[in-house]
Amino acid sequence: MRNQPRIIEPFLFSIFFAACTSNQNNSTIERNKELVLTMNKEVWNKGNLAAIDELFSPSFVQYFLPDSSELKGLNALREGVREHREAFPDWKENIKYIVAEDDLVVIQFESSGTNLGSWLGNPPTGRKVHINEFSILRVEDGKIVEQWLLPDIFNLNRQLGFDNR
Repeated sequence: MRNQPRIIEPFLFSIFFAACTSNQNNSTIERNKELVLTMNKEVWNKGNLAAIDELFSPSFVQYFLPDSSELKGLNALREGVREHREAFPDWKENIKYIVAEDDLVVIQFESSGTNLGSWLGNPPTGRKVHINEFSILRVEDGKIVEQWLLPDIFNLNRQLGFDNR
């Protein structure tokens, strides 16, 4: 009987360890999702540029999939958000789906805003737009380090009356 606990102890330890690892992984995934939700709310919906330093890594890179361009660093991100919010001061992004696994968070969201400022060299149209977007974000050490962004630029330009050729 004395040997039985020694056989059971490693088994119980492995179950305990697996449960702790799973809980740690689940809590990290939930923190990553919360980080992305906060980023969406503060940066894009409120235009809070100061939040960028808290939410994004200094080595942040955004890959803009429609034209394969890249945006690197926090200053470039701040400038991009500022320009976007000047063109669409009432811009709102409504997350419809959020899925996370390991260090990745994927969101599908609907965006809307009224074009009241210059956009991509075009004068303001005053038109309200609605588009769908997808984004994959990678989180490292509690900050967003990469983003792959796929907005429906074709539909955005069509709604604004711009030529899509």
